[in-house]
Amino acid sequence: MQFYRDAFGRVLEEIRKHQPDLLLIAGDIFDANDASDATIRWAMETLAAQPTPIAMIPGNHDCLEGDSIYKRYDFDAIDNVDMLIAPEGELRHLPGLNTAIWAKGMLDHNPDHRPIDGAPTRPDGCRWYIGMGHGLYVPAGQSTDRSSPIPHADVAVCPFDYLALGHHHAALTIDTERGAAAFCGSPTDSVGGGATYAMARLSDQGVSVDVLTVPEFVDG
Repeated sequence: MQFYRDAFGRVLEEIRKHQPDLLLIAGDIFDANDASDATIRWAMETLAAQPTPIAMIPGNHDCLEGDSIYKRYDFDAIDNVDMLIAPEGELRHLPGLNTAIWAKGMLDHNPDHRPIDGAPTRPDGCRWYIGMGHGLYVPAGQSTDRSSPIPHADVAVCPFDYLALGHHHAALTIDTERGAAAFCGSPTDSVGGGATYAMARLSDQGVSVDVLTVPEFVDG
């Protein structure tokens, strides 16, 4: 347990060095919904201590089924956190960043759940439009019967400037004509070449994404 707390703290420390405007957590901050109350409270306190706004969604390990963590604990009550959990999708405006964020809460990890299908068009009154989703990327020309698929066709037509994705433990970046998308990887294992996080930069010149490795990571 301490290993995972240390790994989470280590990636947050690296992220703070960049002084980001916004931190996106695209699911699975917890490995299971039976996390202890002490662990959940520790996570909430850790998020609250971050000096930046945070947007987050459930993943497949901490989805909304049954006695979900996010039904028992109100992460939206944390001052700097926007927790998006509506299964039909919900939109949040961050006026201070001139940004809107849309995401669906994962009620159940099954093949019928399409994490970014049905995303609404860009809302009025924002400069940047960000999406979040948690599921399995399906490259163009391929198909799958696995749960929570994110087909390339959905990514290609989504209206977002940037799409933050979770589920793959190995980082992956996806460029589209509209913007960019990325799976950040995992800060707690070395699948895909290291413990990683993604840094997206949005500007009038476009969107760029760098996958960065947390230094001195030891897989436990």
